[in-house]
Amino acid sequence: MNVKLEKKFWVALVVFSLIGQVAWVVENMYLNVFIYKMFNASAADISLMVSVSAAAATLTTVLMGAFSDYIGKRKLFICGGYILWGVSILAFAFIKVDIFAPVMGSAIAAAALCVNLVIGLDSIMTFLGSTANDAAFNAWMTDWGDENNRGKIEGINAMMPLVAILVVFGGFMAFDLDKSSSWTVIFICIGVLVLIIGALGIVWIKECPVVEKGKENHGYWNTVLYSFKPSVIKSNKLLYAVLAAFAVFGISIQIFMPYLILYYEKSLGMTNYVFVMAPAIIIAAVITAFYGKLFDMLGFKSSVLPAVFMLMGGYVLLYFGRSTAVVFIGSLLMMTGYLTGMAIFGAMIRGRIPERKSGQFQGMRIIGQVFIPGIVGPAIGATVLKNAEVIVNNDGTTSFLPNENIFLAAFIVAVVLLAVLAAIFTMMKNGHYELMSEAGERVTKEENTWNNYPRPQLKRDSYTIINKGWKLNGSDIRVPFPPQSVLSGYGKKVGKYLEYSCKFTAETGKRTILHFGAVDEIAEVWLNTQFLGKHEGGYLPFSFDVTDVLVDDNTLVVKVTDTLSKEYPYGKQTKKRGGMWYTPVSGIWQNVWMEQVPDAYIEKLNIASDEKSVKVTVKMSNGEAAFVKLKVYLHNGEVFERVCDGREVYVDFDEIKLQSGEAYEAKLWSTESPYLYRAEVTVAEDRVETYFALRSIAVKAVGGVQRVCLNGEPIFLNGVLDQGYFCDGIFLPAEEKEYERDILRMKELGINMLRKHIKIEPECFYYYCDLHGMLVMQDMVNNGSYSFMRDTALPTIGMVKRDDTKAYVNKRVKEVFEKHMMETLEHLYNHPCIIAYTIFNEGWGQFESDRMYALAKRTDPTRLYDSTSGWFWQNDSDFDSYHVYFGDKKLQPGKRPMLISEFGGCTYVVPGHIYAKYNSYGYGSCKDKQELSEKIAEKYEELILPVVKTGACGCVYTQLSDVEDEVNGFYTYDRKVCKVEPERMRAIAEKIKRELN
Repeated sequence: MNVKLEKKFWVALVVFSLIGQVAWVVENMYLNVFIYKMFNASAADISLMVSVSAAAATLTTVLMGAFSDYIGKRKLFICGGYILWGVSILAFAFIKVDIFAPVMGSAIAAAALCVNLVIGLDSIMTFLGSTANDAAFNAWMTDWGDENNRGKIEGINAMMPLVAILVVFGGFMAFDLDKSSSWTVIFICIGVLVLIIGALGIVWIKECPVVEKGKENHGYWNTVLYSFKPSVIKSNKLLYAVLAAFAVFGISIQIFMPYLILYYEKSLGMTNYVFVMAPAIIIAAVITAFYGKLFDMLGFKSSVLPAVFMLMGGYVLLYFGRSTAVVFIGSLLMMTGYLTGMAIFGAMIRGRIPERKSGQFQGMRIIGQVFIPGIVGPAIGATVLKNAEVIVNNDGTTSFLPNENIFLAAFIVAVVLLAVLAAIFTMMKNGHYELMSEAGERVTKEENTWNNYPRPQLKRDSYTIINKGWKLNGSDIRVPFPPQSVLSGYGKKVGKYLEYSCKFTAETGKRTILHFGAVDEIAEVWLNTQFLGKHEGGYLPFSFDVTDVLVDDNTLVVKVTDTLSKEYPYGKQTKKRGGMWYTPVSGIWQNVWMEQVPDAYIEKLNIASDEKSVKVTVKMSNGEAAFVKLKVYLHNGEVFERVCDGREVYVDFDEIKLQSGEAYEAKLWSTESPYLYRAEVTVAEDRVETYFALRSIAVKAVGGVQRVCLNGEPIFLNGVLDQGYFCDGIFLPAEEKEYERDILRMKELGINMLRKHIKIEPECFYYYCDLHGMLVMQDMVNNGSYSFMRDTALPTIGMVKRDDTKAYVNKRVKEVFEKHMMETLEHLYNHPCIIAYTIFNEGWGQFESDRMYALAKRTDPTRLYDSTSGWFWQNDSDFDSYHVYFGDKKLQPGKRPMLISEFGGCTYVVPGHIYAKYNSYGYGSCKDKQELSEKIAEKYEELILPVVKTGACGCVYTQLSDVEDEVNGFYTYDRKVCKVEPERMRAIAEKIKRELN
């Protein structure tokens, strides 16, 4: 819905939630004390009262929630319900032994009658309270909530039970609860307060337009029974699974909650229990106020588990603790876990309820939250207390004493809850749809895919792609797609150890090189039973000279070990995918190919250029120097040649004379005019085709502001995060042309830079970026450890300083990262599209970033470096790099160019084009492309545009496409739907240009 909520809404939310919870605290925590102290009720009486109340609450919410949906109104039920609720509370003031003793003949008989009257009146009060609060008020909150505020709403609402406990505890300190007169005053005060709030709601409560416009009249009983229909349950499996977990959570609470105050006061002898609980309640309430936002940021799993663990920790301390200090800490943990758990379960349930069905689902919610816990929990508690110690009261009656076993029973149920949650997490992880891109739908024959020359900057005429006839562990597989992908056709579980085999024919008698584009993670290669060698790391190419091993009919075997060891680069791959972590890939995921070369051949070209010149350095396989002939095809059709005796050829374009005698005017490479010079390099018998571009990238002061300049002119890097994941091929698109399509899609949106996020692509990707003038900021692929608390949670709340020279990182991990970084710089050196590198992202595996910056800068001084993207800045970097996803952070330019290297991430789910059935990840929700485009425009207007003139050199929006759980892309994961309005995005880009100029 994405409506900015008015102040009146928040006032109504706080007041109605608080006063409603005050009434419920009296009912849930003190009505049992009332009948225990006034009428000597037994554990069975208390259990019966709680169960009857739970049944009444459930039946009421089922009927009245659906009825409020049926007529499309909430306000009537909220206000009217609160008024009548207050009247029913007032009635408790008149249930007294001295009133009924004359009629019943004895105080004992009168007390028994009073117990029954309280139980009966409690059901009436519950009916009215549930109508007003559980059904109508909760549905009203759901109606107004969306992805931007649901966690905040739920956090405030879930905080109120403990705030209400605090209010009630504080208020009840003024009363002697052993006196009947005290209870009379209590019921009158609370009844009148609830009644008045109901009347004020006539002014404060505003109907949500979604309910009025979305009213669906399908008949009342159809509405009542909607959430119980098998078809509805089947289509909302996760919702019902979470409701089941919520019920188990509630059972754990209700085992001890009806007896908690009695346990403190009677069993532990803590007459001052209020002074112990009040600070715990205050702290727990403050924690919960912020905790609801955690759900919006991190999702269900990462927020519910800490709540459950806190709850269980509290149980342990309350079971063993007898001292005031231990009981206080136990109470703090228990109440914090209870309240935060309520917030997270509530937010998750509200988020899964189908739109405009909130009232119809409130009954099902109350079954999980109230009915099942209210029946089962107290029954378990009563059973546990069956043999509890009994004391004799002054009047000759007896009372039981609750003991610590209620916390042991609650702990055992919490263990069951963890098992239920584990099943839900597995369901969420494994629940996904099989998506196919349009390119993937065309992949029916092997010859349709990945048959072009794999190395466009060192190209020969003779090559053979070996992508046919592969088997993996004895089953067919389509190479080069990783076995976890749909396109591989493998369809089996992928373990740590993989054995590929392939038979192929080849021409012998010539020097032949066998190439692997990439194999993840450790590859050992045999050809015709001869061991060729081993390669470690899953992102870079490697090769073997197979001349002496090759025969007419060959058998190639590749044995792969992929343990996802943190020692090696792994990027976004994880064994347990979810949220911002993705499905891993194993084994061969780029082309396997051969080429024939002369005995002495060109092994590598190093091409260094600027705006006026190019220097080509040749590395020969035999290490010897040779005559190098460079042929450059000029843009006017003429050919320029130069021959040098040695490894290097240097061309100054200012010195080139055309056939007409005129000086040649070189064409520069830019985002608008990405001219590539085609060239040939010949050494002895070897000739290769290549290309290069003339361009420069640097930081310099322009008008007193540090700017990134392309060819000497300031440029704003209007970028997008590109994860390089594909719905059907995971690490690899169905066709290499799909890379080009992605680039052109982004160009159409006004994007001029891709931040290639923690992944190295096949060379064709960089070729297409070179060809179309798409700038690239290339991330190094991280290895080492990741800590959610250290690297994500704490920086998100502003703790962004850390000395990475003192970070403990294994020596081997450092060596692997450094080696991989150097190899990456060498591998991608020739591509003009690459203007910058990210060394470390958000602290993942970060160590000694200043030293890594110096090493990278020394190795390739022609590029810029973002040493620490997001946070944990040290001293040396070419950018001040920020990640901004939350809040309205005001950025202040510093001495270096400011790069907002990640921001945005707004979500929009396109039905039929999503991967995850049960998960969605991103920041903020939109209902259509218009709303998403509007929200993105707001992000640029509020965060980016104000700092363009004062020092921002670029920004990177998250992200190019949806990826698995993440639904925050410009395009869907299958690339079939553009989720934004292209003209709106282009307008943003034009506005940035105007601001820059």
